[in-house]
Amino acid sequence: MKLFTIVKENSSRVKNKNFQTISSDIPLWEWTVSRLVSDDHELYVNTDSDKVLNQVSLMNKVYGISRSEKHIEWEKNSDKIGSPVEDMLIEFCENSSISPSEIICLFHVTSPFNDLLTIERASKYLSQGYDSVQSVKRIQDFVFTTEDEKIIPVNYNPSRVQRTQDIPPVFMSLGAFFISTKSKILEERKRLPGRTFNYELDSVGSIEIDYPSDLQLARHVANSMIKLN
Repeated sequence: MKLFTIVKENSSRVKNKNFQTISSDIPLWEWTVSRLVSDDHELYVNTDSDKVLNQVSLMNKVYGISRSEKHIEWEKNSDKIGSPVEDMLIEFCENSSISPSEIICLFHVTSPFNDLLTIERASKYLSQGYDSVQSVKRIQDFVFTTEDEKIIPVNYNPSRVQRTQDIPPVFMSLGAFFISTKSKILEERKRLPGRTFNYELDSVGSIEIDYPSDLQLARHVANSMIKLN
């Protein structure tokens, strides 16, 4: 299996997010990557940061990829044309010499409690009739959306009170991992080709850093994990 991730120099919702420390002065990107380093799998980091490339060069079985000018420009206009992440994954598959049957795992460093054992377990569903696997969080509660300030129920009947255990669950896609094979990714040119299995993560594994409060939570969990060990 090849693991692939993207580390940006800049971020919008949390300033310098990928370089914010999690625990023991370790920046977020390095904290997450280090948890996934293994002698059994190669890990690739696509980045526009020279300091990340320099640090990656010192890590075992981890390889840096300098961001292409195409994707640097794309990133600048992502609010209008969307994220370039999927195209970066496709570019990685196109430029690599690995076998078409090789398993590729795209992960995001903003999911700091991702772990290799979970990814390996999730990847086994590719041999059980699925073409791809994504990490998800199960939500079994009253979920709704809004339109013109009007509440629109998603998974419950607003005309009667229901027990949450009787409500159909909804699932939220997480950035922890997206797994498929090189051939499937290139065939459909997307990160989740074909039939997708939704692999549920627990409350800790589901933590994603999108806002400052998420960062504070991650720091608390990380320090608690260190104390327990």
